[in-house]
Amino acid sequence: MVYGLSWEYLAGMAAWLIAGFFAARQLLLWRQKFKARPARSRTVNAGLSLWMLLAALTGLELFFAVFYDQSDSFNMSNVSKAWYERHVVRNSDGFRDHPLVKVAPAGVRQLWFCGDSFTFGHGVKRVADRFTDRVAVALDKAQPGQYLVSNVAEAGANIAQIENMLKLSIDADLRRKTEVTDIEGRPDPIPFKVDVAVYVICLNDVEPYVPGNEERYTKMGQWQPQTFPFRGTYFFNFLYFRYYQSRQAGVQNYYGDLVEAYAGRPGQRLLSTIDKMRDACAEHGTDFRVAIFPFLHTLGPNYPFAATHKLIVEHCQEAGIPVQDLAPALAPHVKEGLVCNRFDAHPNERAHALAAEALETGLLKDLMSGTFKPAK
Repeated sequence: MVYGLSWEYLAGMAAWLIAGFFAARQLLLWRQKFKARPARSRTVNAGLSLWMLLAALTGLELFFAVFYDQSDSFNMSNVSKAWYERHVVRNSDGFRDHPLVKVAPAGVRQLWFCGDSFTFGHGVKRVADRFTDRVAVALDKAQPGQYLVSNVAEAGANIAQIENMLKLSIDADLRRKTEVTDIEGRPDPIPFKVDVAVYVICLNDVEPYVPGNEERYTKMGQWQPQTFPFRGTYFFNFLYFRYYQSRQAGVQNYYGDLVEAYAGRPGQRLLSTIDKMRDACAEHGTDFRVAIFPFLHTLGPNYPFAATHKLIVEHCQEAGIPVQDLAPALAPHVKEGLVCNRFDAHPNERAHALAAEALETGLLKDLMSGTFKPAK
């Protein structure tokens, strides 16, 4: 890959440009040669018109391949995949963060943020602009050298996967049973010592408990174009996905289906899983907390997930889990533009900055002030 573009694409585009150059050269020679022959001249002019149309489309293609550096919500278009290749660098543990350590140095506590693409920073080019990294800077300023903050989120992860990752990370017995190995392939039963784990909920985390959800994503996977020019291009591929997503009922009804899910059994199963995560953390001396990220593109006076936020907050309060709803901190700033772009509803840099400020004065206030009391 070069700047997110494959060698095959670069070679094909180079061949296309060279062919276009020689085609233009030949057409101009024929135009001069057949200038006095109207019938031939009209044919050559038609060829030149076609060449100019193809040149304009090629210019658009190159713009989308090289300069249109944008992600999209489902990361299915070639444009978004190129964005991902350009801006996402993973550590040896597979996360988009600095290398993790098993046990922090004496006197240093580990704070982990677990979540999906909202926490991972999909659509955010620099990891320093994510709310987790902003919290790390603020925390180090308030409590120098006292905390090691890590982002162990994964784009596309749901609550079941996050629960499994967290349990596997902190439980030595579970690591042995699953034959976890280190980066050199050696058995690695040693768990991570995590002092504080913050599970950042994106409201689609309920998906594994929604009947038929796998079928939705299976159908989305079938959208991938199989024919030229939509398969290996950027501009035409972009148009292809915009067209398909605008016509698919599964996409149009996506958020409405999630609202219904929280009102029924899937929502209860998610709350039950949160309790299991709390219990697993408590068993290993990890302080467990929850933050709730709203769907920013629907946030406003008639926010359809208001009842969902209330459901989660009230459950966590009753279960003794520290919780913070980020919607009140983000809602007043919606008009500023809090999503990455028109086709990507993930939080942008401004939204991450607001979330970090809210967490510093809310859910993580005791860490910032130095009054944090480790779980027993």
